Amino acid sequence: MLANHYIVSGLLSLVLLFLYKISYDTRKLNKLLKVLLLFNFSLFYSYLFITGTFNYKTHLPLHLCYLTELAILFLLFFKKQFFYPLILLNSLGGGVTGFLNSNLSYDDMLIEHIHLYTSHFNLLLFSLILFKEKFSISKIDVINSMTLNGLIMIAIVFINEGLNSNYWFTKSKPPGANLTNILPDWPFYLIVLIGIGILSYILTFKLYQRNN
Repeated sequence: MLANHYIVSGLLSLVLLFLYKISYDTRKLNKLLKVLLLFNFSLFYSYLFITGTFNYKTHLPLHLCYLTELAILFLLFFKKQFFYPLILLNSLGGGVTGFLNSNLSYDDMLIEHIHLYTSHFNLLLFSLILFKEKFSISKIDVINSMTLNGLIMIAIVFINEGLNSNYWFTKSKPPGANLTNILPDWPFYLIVLIGIGILSYILTFKLYQRNN
């Protein structure tokens, strides 16, 4: 399972590198990203509803990466670049984490695996586009993003209690081959994941700060 995940992630990483190297016009990359975003959500939810396999406990776009992907779609269509820094800080770390870890198992549907890989590919593509455009972020952007994510996480905790779900994995470890397999049980694995998220924010800030 882990080997297959890394093979797919590695191939998608090569595609991202290829797109970054050959694309001199980011407008084309933005158009490609819009198409991929629409394709990903349309295919995923159409399949789930048509086959009657939609489960509100697992398939709502409430995980951080899927929320970020929805936000990217909204921002691209409505051209709200004011929120780009907040979304960027989630995108790069989330995309890398998704390529290094999987929260799916062999029992999950193929469409769920396609959705997972496409979503994290989209997050990284968005990050590469902004890097290519020399986009920069500030310290206040980091603080605002942390604050916003903290508030959303509190809301997710209440949602999980109401739905008996496990979005953001606030109640238990995710399945599949991922870092939490070697971490202690709740709440320690969650504390480590939050710490990794903060570290990814700092590294993303350092990387995009150089664009100044």
